[in-house]
Amino acid sequence: MLLVGKIPYASTFAVFAAGRAYDQIRNSICYPNLNVKICATHAGITVGEDGATHQMLEDISMMRTLPNMTVIVASDDVQTKWAVEEISKIKGPVYLRLSRMATPIIYNEAQKFEIGKAVQIGEGTDASIIATGDVVCEAIKAKEELEKQGINVRVIDVHTIKPIDKEMIVKCAKETKKIITIEDHSIIGGLGSAVCEVLAEEYPCKVTRMGINDQFGKSGKAEELLKYFKLTSEDIIVKIKEN
Repeated sequence: MLLVGKIPYASTFAVFAAGRAYDQIRNSICYPNLNVKICATHAGITVGEDGATHQMLEDISMMRTLPNMTVIVASDDVQTKWAVEEISKIKGPVYLRLSRMATPIIYNEAQKFEIGKAVQIGEGTDASIIATGDVVCEAIKAKEELEKQGINVRVIDVHTIKPIDKEMIVKCAKETKKIITIEDHSIIGGLGSAVCEVLAEEYPCKVTRMGINDQFGKSGKAEELLKYFKLTSEDIIVKIKEN
């Protein structure tokens, strides 16, 4: 398809797209830097009842280490539509990560996004909640509840994991008292690791990472699993109030 001028979009469950096809992505797409878009669905624990075998928790880590690969994680329907169209405008491999769980609409249709530029929601200085994907809505819920308690935080939606918005991350570290990252992914190699890499080099500070702690998922309803793995707005609030 690529050789006749088309832009191939390949889509399947993330556990197959990133896991089973890793060798082909590495050697047949990224190495020759081909203009192929991989749209991986059903990522993270929110796949739910399909269980640990189908809950891909390592794909961001795997994909962001590949040379030439752009990695995007959509947080709502508006952002997903934007990403599907926008990745057709850039040359080279793209990994677009999508979840299964229905999430609230965060943005209106007029919202502007840019690949590589995170979205800041709010101006709070008590903490920055740096989130990606389907838990951005949980971060926003936490923000709204904390404001009722006199704690003002900002939410940073990092829809592009690679290239990551270093400027935004450093800005938040300088302007807020705490940095919390949250993701529906392993804390090893994902958003939290990427944020820590930036800050270790640019502006060292403490980072609290929320995600899946070096373990496989479990079978259950998506909402139950978010509670089990402590990825809800309530869990974010507890972390922000610690220390």
